[in-house]
Amino acid sequence: MRHQYPLGIFSWFGFVLPFQERLRLIKEAGFTATSIWWEDEDTPWQIKKESMPQLVRDTGLVLENLHVPYNNSNELWSEHESVRFEFLQRHTRWLYDCANYHIPMMVMHLTEEVNHSAPNGYGLKSMLELVKVAEELGVIIAIENTRRSDNVPYLLSKIRSNYLGFCYDSSHHFLSDKQDFSLLVNFGDRLVTTHLSDNDGLADRHWLPGHGIIDWAMVAQRFPTGYRGVLTLEAYPMAEEREESPQVYLKRAYQKVKNVQDLLEREG
Repeated sequence: MRHQYPLGIFSWFGFVLPFQERLRLIKEAGFTATSIWWEDEDTPWQIKKESMPQLVRDTGLVLENLHVPYNNSNELWSEHESVRFEFLQRHTRWLYDCANYHIPMMVMHLTEEVNHSAPNGYGLKSMLELVKVAEELGVIIAIENTRRSDNVPYLLSKIRSNYLGFCYDSSHHFLSDKQDFSLLVNFGDRLVTTHLSDNDGLADRHWLPGHGIIDWAMVAQRFPTGYRGVLTLEAYPMAEEREESPQVYLKRAYQKVKNVQDLLEREG
């Protein structure tokens, strides 16, 4: 029998509510963990990102990780050292934020949403520098698979460190890799966190598992048996679900990720 995974959901789940209210509802729905986006929230309820970690813990939730902004992520691969320096400065500062606020993991993208730079030695050099900082601080970097399928394997194959792993995004994977599970099969021992959601094969919909066309039984068959992290949803409501209450949506979300958990246990 497989490990009993903790269940989590991203702190933004598609309903406009105060941050503290969203946390309370997540906890009440049965989730034990959450993760945060590392930017201030403005309208209609202002809250500084620096206050979020303690609010999560005060609610009784585990703060699994923070997700950093991915604007200008292509700078990682630039041939211009000054451009890569800007990327490194931002991400180094965020790693120090993780250490200072006792957050064990930083999730980051390797490319932007529309521009997908090919992996190269410039990016490898930059990531090696970033991993060195992560090792010194004791913070894990989780590089997320996005719409380009070769950059995560490229870096994982060249950097062997306990402080560099990957975040498996099921929706991104289905859009870029379809039925090719090489990432999970070849690098399963480097899986450190998940973003689970479903889609229609056309766009990154962030639907709950089972609302789209992803074959979750196939995902479960390839899912690494050694994974000991959280099964985290990164999901938002469909149009008809927005008409319901957030409590109803979160109750459904919990059941959907529990279904994934059950699939993993059966496959194990």
